[in-house]
Amino acid sequence: MSRYAAALDFGSSKVALAVGEKTPGGIKIVSYHDLPSAGIECGEIVNDFKVKEIVRSLVTMAETELQEEIGEVTVGLSGRILHSRELPCQINRTDPNAYITEEEVRQITRTRYNANIDGGDVVFEAVPQKYSTEERFGINHDELIGMVGGTIEATFRLFYGKRAILDRRTNLLEACGLKLNKAILAPIASARAVLSRPEMENGVALVDIGKSSTEVAVIKDNIVRDVAIIPFGGESVTNDIKNVTGITNQWAETLKVQHGRCCEEFAVENKKLVLKNENDNDDGEVEISLLARVIEARMSEIFDAVRYVIEKSGYAQKLTSGVVITGGSCHLENIIQLAAALLGQKIRLAAPQGSIESGSVEDAFDVYASTAVGLVLETIEPMLSHAVEYKKDTMPAAAKVEENSLFEEEEEPVIDERASAREERERRREEERRAKELRKQEEARRKQEEKERKAREKAEKKKQPTFFDMLFSDNDNA
Repeated sequence: MSRYAAALDFGSSKVALAVGEKTPGGIKIVSYHDLPSAGIECGEIVNDFKVKEIVRSLVTMAETELQEEIGEVTVGLSGRILHSRELPCQINRTDPNAYITEEEVRQITRTRYNANIDGGDVVFEAVPQKYSTEERFGINHDELIGMVGGTIEATFRLFYGKRAILDRRTNLLEACGLKLNKAILAPIASARAVLSRPEMENGVALVDIGKSSTEVAVIKDNIVRDVAIIPFGGESVTNDIKNVTGITNQWAETLKVQHGRCCEEFAVENKKLVLKNENDNDDGEVEISLLARVIEARMSEIFDAVRYVIEKSGYAQKLTSGVVITGGSCHLENIIQLAAALLGQKIRLAAPQGSIESGSVEDAFDVYASTAVGLVLETIEPMLSHAVEYKKDTMPAAAKVEENSLFEEEEEPVIDERASAREERERRREEERRAKELRKQEEARRKQEEKERKAREKAEKKKQPTFFDMLFSDNDNA
């Protein structure tokens, strides 16, 4: 058995392969390679052939470097749609005087992956929130081990989505001669890589701003309380700059990275950037204040969505450690000021640092490596993820109840779920309806504020509308 653990991050901007090992000083990343993505949109594989070629190239690089074959990998899961729900369950024990063991608790968690989910969805993560026995209520995992009792009540947070997200990864790995070890939600992996242990205990929200999406994980008492994926990221900012200014996508990305700010008030007024191509010909010009205005508008939208996720989790007032931001767009100027103003939390930027050995390869400490590094950490020493090892034809490894198990088969929670399936569907529909209504109200408020702002600007400046004004005017009429 190899001493190494390998992990693949299928990102929209890059595909990364990280390899690590357990050492006396901690976990060391011994190899890290990434290549530009092709065939991946919003974390979902849409062109298997292109992605397969990238994976093969990455594996060859790592195997050449390590002089050892990579046989299995852990993969990150992301995508446009991720749902969550709470699942309470009760397990009757055949021997109430027997001590509750670590393996018994693992069995309870493994069985949750068999939960009956509507619409062909599959459980990606089943995270225990709290346990109770006849004598103790609302205890954590460590307190439960070693207790006795006739019943164990547990509350799980299930994170689930389209089965195709996992199936395409599995089939692709098999085509590359690889086996799937575990499948872990990407936001959970990123959180493990960049958060400190005190932050995860005291309460924190991790925000990973990627190319095509922003991923959020809310953590309290070292337990993942909620995970969400927002379908906007750095690429949305670039597209807005391109559309408003009329420049090329390449210029828009360059200006965003080199001159972009998240707050218009800090931008230099009446200063323009003149764009020169390789032939020293003009490709146009962009006002710095306009550039900042466009970036601020989109980043504000992203942070408004982050705030909604945090408030919906119920932990907005319990995040003592505030919000930690990572990902490729986290280094935009003034992002801390904008995030602090919109989220009402203290903010810090982060990359993998204290979570891995200082002797790890240099690239592993970059913000772009957060997810891949976190996947390796959660494979070697699981802390936040409860993903189970994958077995063919099961997702994940469906743990059968053994004959000598301490659980009574008639208490299998899947049966309870089926009995309440209709009620659960109605509850989800009602939640979706309420969320949709809230989004409509927020959009109406935003449009009204924007309309009032435009009116003030027009009255004060008495000039023709800018490209930015026309863009948002079009959005209002859409």
